[in-house]
Amino acid sequence: MSLNLVIQGFIAVILVGIFYNVWVSTRVYGGIIGRAVRFLGIGMLFITIAVIEKILLNFALLQATPNLSLAQDVLTLLGLFFLAMGFSKLASVAK
Repeated sequence: MSLNLVIQGFIAVILVGIFYNVWVSTRVYGGIIGRAVRFLGIGMLFITIAVIEKILLNFALLQATPNLSLAQDVLTLLGLFFLAMGFSKLASVAK
């Protein structure tokens, strides 16, 4: 059980670091491109969280519950939404 908590803690720290890095690095670009890259980064982060949860379920580090399945679906939908927003912003730049 303690190994499970350690692994989850490491994953949480890595994800917070990724989010912070995306947020700080996109401020450099500014404008529409910066917002588009920020949306793309946040979308990829949500997709990554859903994939990591799926991997942890496959290796039996997490127990499958209906709420966890719902959370994975919600994270995937949020990721797809932010990716769509990011690509929409990039398309508006190309016009």
